[in-house]
Amino acid sequence: MAEALEVVIPRETVNDDVVTLARWHAANGEKVRAGVPLFEFETSKTVIEVEAPHEGHLEIVCPEGEEIGVGEIACRLHAQPFAAADAAPRAARPAGGAAGSQAISRKARLLIEERGLDPALFSHLEVVREADVIRVLESGAQPAKAGAAKPGPGAPPPPGRAKGGLHDLMTASRERGHGPVWLAFNYVFRNWLLGMLVRVAPRGINLPLHRLRGVKIGRGCYIDPTAIVETAYPENITLGDDVRITAGAILMTHIKAPHYLRESGMVPNVLKPIVLEDHSFIGVNSVIMPGVRVGRASVVASGAVVLADVPPYTMVAGNPARVVKRFPAPGAEGG
Repeated sequence: MAEALEVVIPRETVNDDVVTLARWHAANGEKVRAGVPLFEFETSKTVIEVEAPHEGHLEIVCPEGEEIGVGEIACRLHAQPFAAADAAPRAARPAGGAAGSQAISRKARLLIEERGLDPALFSHLEVVREADVIRVLESGAQPAKAGAAKPGPGAPPPPGRAKGGLHDLMTASRERGHGPVWLAFNYVFRNWLLGMLVRVAPRGINLPLHRLRGVKIGRGCYIDPTAIVETAYPENITLGDDVRITAGAILMTHIKAPHYLRESGMVPNVLKPIVLEDHSFIGVNSVIMPGVRVGRASVVASGAVVLADVPPYTMVAGNPARVVKRFPAPGAEGG
């Protein structure tokens, strides 16, 4: 078979290592133009559309409704037509989601079975996603059989009264491995008092206060007083030498959703470090999400939302941030 360009699933959120391929916009073997929509995939938060990077004949690798890992091959684009026997076949599925031909994601199927829902509730959908099932549950749909509504392991709990106060304190105490007294002192002194002082202190005092909070800071750095450098786990932030964080920038190493979203598994807890390598520049009102490493001498443009690592000597922009410029790397290390 002729040489082909592989199109892989991009990383769009820090939470998702596996997504669901929701819909193909072209048939297997069809010739597509550069820039036209190729397929859609579903993350835990949204549906993303991927366009064809160039013209070619489409070879579908992952069928609709199947789960696929970030970075795995979704399809290939061939410069010349190829034999159908050489490509992964695409199962024909009548429009309207006829019985037996409907694509249902694994998470959606598990949730339907655990809650005992009637599959006919989704007969109008060609592809049933977890979000569709949750929408039906929230509308008050009843199980198909009496007694079948007992939730199974991992099923989203029914929305209930909001938790807080002592419950949050004990949960945080278990997560951090310290007692409630230490946790309360840590919150008042480090998170609240020092977090407030870094926003009003002059530059000469601003950086030592960030270090006292736990932020690891190299030489010659600048952090604007209006920047938010992690609110609860500042020890997870590392800055190299000559790093600049400008006005309104946000660096967050954790995501802690409401109780219902966490306990249902829809938005899991995330706690991953952020590293800004030497000479990196974080632009005005940009956002760096958990687990991101910004490479040496790279620029995060104003307003960018960075979800994945930034290679050295590049500029990223947009939401989600993508590489828009590459800088020539100096020939000698440390240049």
